Amino acid sequence: PRFWALCLGDVRWLRNQVVAPLTEELVFRACMLPMLLPCTGPGPAVLACPLFFGVAHFHHIIEQLRF
Repeated sequence: PRFWALCLGDVRWLRNQVVAPLTEELVFRACMLPMLLPCTGPGPAVLACPLFFGVAHFHHIIEQLRF
């Protein structure tokens, strides 16, 4: 319990562990999927959305390879 109290008091931890995942889900699921549906249909849109998510995070792999 003490560890969780320390984490909840840390703004960076809250940003990285709570706000960032919720924001990503909102953007990639709630915003992107309705835009993809008219263009591709439901099946391909559901499959393409995670691909866009992966491409958006590809810079993390490049950072790890550089350092």
